[in-house]
Amino acid sequence: MSFGTRLRQARNEKHLTQNQVAVKLGIDFTTISKYENDRSQPDNEILKELAGIYEVSLDWLLKGDRVEEPATGNRIFANGTVEELTEEETKHLLDSLEMFRLLRAKREKEQKRDDLYRSK
Repeated sequence: MSFGTRLRQARNEKHLTQNQVAVKLGIDFTTISKYENDRSQPDNEILKELAGIYEVSLDWLLKGDRVEEPATGNRIFANGTVEELTEEETKHLLDSLEMFRLLRAKREKEQKRDDLYRSK
């Protein structure tokens, strides 16, 4: 399978159009078409962004190598790569996320209260 075919397959698996991907990348959709038809190659930055958008590894995009992921374990996808997490890291991230959401909800509630107070 060619590089372009892998790009098209990954895009289709995410149910994205060439135009949607182009908008995310800030490029013209015809450029995406050229990549998918093996008439052009993206630079390294665009390649990393494509891997991130499609949630695939750079190895797979470039060489077609699929690394089989274990069915268990915790991982996070960030900056175009998959990071395996320890149980301690997972717990820390979940605790931090919960705290962030609680603080955001509190700020929104306070903002609504302040807005209501100012409108009186």
